[in-house]
Amino acid sequence: MDAIFSKEEVNIGRQSEFDYLKGIFMLFIYLIHAFQATLSPQDSISQWIYSFATMSGAAVFIFVMGIGTVYSKHTAPSDFAKSGVRMVIYQYLNNIAYVAALVLPYPFVSGRLTEGMTENVRFLIKMYLQYTNIFFITGIIYLVLALLKRFNLNTAWYVVIGAVAGIAAPFIYGTPVNVPVIGYIVKLLIGDADFVSFTPLYFLSYALFGVAFGKMIRHVKDKAKFYSMFVIPAIVIAVVWWLLIFWNYGSDSFELHTVLSDAYTHPNIWHVAASLAHIFLFAAFFFFLEKFGRKENRLSGSKNPVERQLLYYSRHISKYYALHVLVYFVALGLNGYESFQSYQCWLLALLSMVVTELMVRGCNYLSEKNLIKFL
Repeated sequence: MDAIFSKEEVNIGRQSEFDYLKGIFMLFIYLIHAFQATLSPQDSISQWIYSFATMSGAAVFIFVMGIGTVYSKHTAPSDFAKSGVRMVIYQYLNNIAYVAALVLPYPFVSGRLTEGMTENVRFLIKMYLQYTNIFFITGIIYLVLALLKRFNLNTAWYVVIGAVAGIAAPFIYGTPVNVPVIGYIVKLLIGDADFVSFTPLYFLSYALFGVAFGKMIRHVKDKAKFYSMFVIPAIVIAVVWWLLIFWNYGSDSFELHTVLSDAYTHPNIWHVAASLAHIFLFAAFFFFLEKFGRKENRLSGSKNPVERQLLYYSRHISKYYALHVLVYFVALGLNGYESFQSYQCWLLALLSMVVTELMVRGCNYLSEKNLIKFL
């Protein structure tokens, strides 16, 4: 163990394998949301991709967020609290943008809308005004981390509380609180509603385990040996998970997709363990792939275009996540708020990739110009 870990914090640079992991899952998000945001039924290929992606997906971003709090230069409880409030506000500003994208095409298609189409747009506006997704749960988790940081808990407590949260979540979920306002807030945190995509309750364990992992990996002096040591148990957990899944649901692809979709948004402690095993395997894969790439490119010292794009996705992931859905909502409105066929969703995913890239690059360009101007 002394060959892997150091008493001092020696691994304090950027953990690029997790940047690549976030970037690659942005590609899955483009495809999956092309179907979900447009109310379109998934085809068999996208269902299999989504079923695979459920073993990481949002869990990757929350787990890496936990790691990031350890590596951040702003680790005071007040910093976490400010980040939490900012992310919650960001969620509802994003919701306003979603609704604007939905209603933008309405004047151009209102004359040909049926009652069913009109009901669709009413439902979507009502839902997305209250919508809670990755930004909201990130904000709430930041607030929880601020509280834990205030008590100066050691690493073991993050593991314990994370495990307790994972075990308790299925028993607490959906508990009704029949008090005006308070009951609504509780529903956002632990409840069941159309406008609640993810609940902070279920994803808190990923963040807390991420904090513990981040504290540990800062002491790793040989990451190759570190990943080699833990990759075998991770493979065992992942293999057992998929054997059990296919044993129970493998003959029914629809049921398999349904079960994995529900487990993705409402993971129990076993699902959390399996997801973390997958995340660890993906991170190890990207670590060794990048290490091999560094040897191959040591003369040029440059990354290839795919690497650069994945890292750019990761660096600006919040912007990509917020903006890419706007393309789908505008397209849905122009289609009379009716769902698309499968091949159209695939084309929409490609369109969103291009348009979102232009929007993000444009925002960053203007931001840099303003920064230079005011400096």
